[in-house]
Amino acid sequence: MNHSVQEIFKEIKTDNLLLRMPKQEDLSYILSIEGDPATNQYRPAGPMKDLEEAQESLNRWRNDWLNYGYGYWVVVLPTTLDVIGIGGIGKDRWKGMDVLNLYYRFSPKAWGHGYATELARVAVKMSKDYIPNLSVIARIRPSNKPSIRVAERIGLQHYHKLDSDEHMTFISDKSKVSTKTPI
Repeated sequence: MNHSVQEIFKEIKTDNLLLRMPKQEDLSYILSIEGDPATNQYRPAGPMKDLEEAQESLNRWRNDWLNYGYGYWVVVLPTTLDVIGIGGIGKDRWKGMDVLNLYYRFSPKAWGHGYATELARVAVKMSKDYIPNLSVIARIRPSNKPSIRVAERIGLQHYHKLDSDEHMTFISDKSKVSTKTPI
């Protein structure tokens, strides 16, 4: 693990948000957000069902932090300390290449305030600054127009060669896609 990267990524303050490494105490917030049917209308697996599933996700996210020094953040409103979302970047493999998966999911009470765009913009900038060898991708269902707008607003470009049957793929830097990458 890269301790210097973790020190940089573990807590970020933006204009409106506090982005921090997830803690065990966040488990009920994770289930509340990830288990809400409204926040999961585009998630292939649907809403999380119980605390056990939330714990599995939390463990996976915390392992990313331990292994790579970065991962998905818990999103907090600094003025109220309410946890309103989860998001950031996580190391992943897509179409035969290592990438940073951009993820954002917010409680419905946080929708319409630009928080997803704010989080995504910071995640992509930090990725370029501190993990420049990996492209950031966002895999989005074509019917998820709000997420497509977020990806486009922050400068990700649709790259049809990386699409799947279910998802459009938006990428931060097409030049990092190898011509040898099986797509």
